[in-house]
Amino acid sequence: MSNRWPSQDQFAQLAELNRLFLTYLQGSTTAGLDEVGFPASARKLLLAAPRERLDQVASFPRALFELDLTAEPALVPPDPRSGRAEGARQAMNVMIVHCAWTLSRQSVYQARLLLGLESRVIQQLRALPLGGLHALATAPRIVRCAFASREWLWQELLSADHAEARQRLALVALQPGLDRDWPVRRPVTL
Repeated sequence: MSNRWPSQDQFAQLAELNRLFLTYLQGSTTAGLDEVGFPASARKLLLAAPRERLDQVASFPRALFELDLTAEPALVPPDPRSGRAEGARQAMNVMIVHCAWTLSRQSVYQARLLLGLESRVIQQLRALPLGGLHALATAPRIVRCAFASREWLWQELLSADHAEARQRLALVALQPGLDRDWPVRRPVTL
């Protein structure tokens, strides 16, 4: 269990996962955004965000998603003909679950820092055999929006124009307990 700072490759992998999640969100319906818990007040910003903005947001040094391992796996295998949106969700889930499983086995510290995983979730992932990943990833609500109750964070992430603002948000992201302990700010109305 390594406590060393994540490598550039790990930050790059995190950015790719965040970008995958943001792309999924941007292509989702209102029902899809509700299902993952994306804040309603930041939806206009997300939908209007150009590719360059999403790339900036994706470089946030913490996962913009979280894993909910209390979700029940699907009882039947997913139908490959179930639609493009469902296929995209399932592909995203498999990639995120596999990366979380791998990182939790490599370094508990980095799984906490980069993905915001709690000890209980890390232990569940570490105990899961490789063959169990697909069943876990088919749970309909396994991947959720991180910071769902922190609408101000999403609004600032999607609207920060200056490097200084993005750096400040990055420092906020690295604080332990951000999603639990930080006070909720009133959302900015646009």
